[in-house]
Amino acid sequence: MLILPKSCFLHVAKTGGSWVKKAIIASGIEYEDYRVDGNPHVGLSGCPVPDKFKFAFVRHPVDLYRSYWQFKMTHEWDVKNQLDMECKSDDFNDFIRKVLDKYPGCFGDSLIDFVGDRENEIEFVGKYENLVEDLILMLRDAGEVFDEGAIRNLPAYNVSDKTRFPAIYTANLEEEVRRTEINVMQRFGYD
Repeated sequence: MLILPKSCFLHVAKTGGSWVKKAIIASGIEYEDYRVDGNPHVGLSGCPVPDKFKFAFVRHPVDLYRSYWQFKMTHEWDVKNQLDMECKSDDFNDFIRKVLDKYPGCFGDSLIDFVGDRENEIEFVGKYENLVEDLILMLRDAGEVFDEGAIRNLPAYNVSDKTRFPAIYTANLEEEVRRTEINVMQRFGYD
């Protein structure tokens, strides 16, 4: 979580948050890096500044799971993360099968703590697929003073090795991910 002068960024994993932090730094906005027990992924319920404009990003679930696996294969599986330990696999489709069996809909379920439910949603939920434009729009809406050009010119960051780890779904598994994450897809206008 990043606390800015007029807003608060809630960092949902694998939705561009590391790049957003770099963009905020590059654009000249002062911030406080707020963590709970070293974890930067602090949701709405843990927000110490509930009156500030809050924003976060979401990502298409099919792409999020692909990115998650690629990141873990590029870097490493987290021994403190229960999903990682129960679902890790060198085979992407085996990983997805395990996630679907043990944690169906886990991305959508985790989002509620970050963006709230439909009745109590945070002020702005952007899409990873429109990261640059949505971040600029969010910062403007929040009233932050920033260098827009610095954000527009910032290269990608924290990218996984997609060449070594291509993460190609079988048609059946991709359809099953879509079914288990249908609430997220409908709520945020995917497909």
